[in-house]
Amino acid sequence: MRLEILPERCTGCQLCGAVCSARLVGNFNPSRAALYIESLLPDQLVVRPYVCIHCEEHPCVDACPVEAIVEDEELGIYVVDKEACNGCGTCVDACPYNGLRLDPFEMYAIKCDVCRGKARCVEICPTGTLEVTE
Repeated sequence: MRLEILPERCTGCQLCGAVCSARLVGNFNPSRAALYIESLLPDQLVVRPYVCIHCEEHPCVDACPVEAIVEDEELGIYVVDKEACNGCGTCVDACPYNGLRLDPFEMYAIKCDVCRGKARCVEICPTGTLEVTE
């Protein structure tokens, strides 16, 4: 299971970030979501969504010095063990897809877990920017 991003469809509405943060931390705060939208507006008409695409290479796993990114065998993807993460950010730096970020309040790595198999961002996106693929 992985997420595919079709960036040309993204309007920057932030619904995905709102629903993601609500699930992860219990309130609407896109800065704490597992995905984020980079907007270069108004200088450029560019909006870019970023989220972990669960790539084949897993550079975040290799980069983590405390082995806090572990395989969830049930889902078949790698997830962050929040308790083991020390917030160093090496996984964030290692990801070539800008798919991880640090929680700005609790300082642990945030990585998409596809909502444990029911990707809410995909469900709520009005433009079909995100898709789940096998």
